[in-house]
Amino acid sequence: MIDPKINTRSKSALSAQVNNNASVALADSAVQTRAYELYELHGRIDGRAEKDWYQAENDLRARTQQA
Repeated sequence: MIDPKINTRSKSALSAQVNNNASVALADSAVQTRAYELYELHGRIDGRAEKDWYQAENDLRARTQQA
């Protein structure tokens, strides 16, 4: 939210943005961990990073929806 008096973001808006960025970072960390697990499960074959990343995202989304 922009404060019209000073044309900058309010403290609460900045705080919310920081919290959102932190949750994104945690999500990326979880995806990275799961992607590495998949990399190991597939025999540490190079060239599958993108596929493993997308699979990790899908796995984590499925876990979140089940909870």
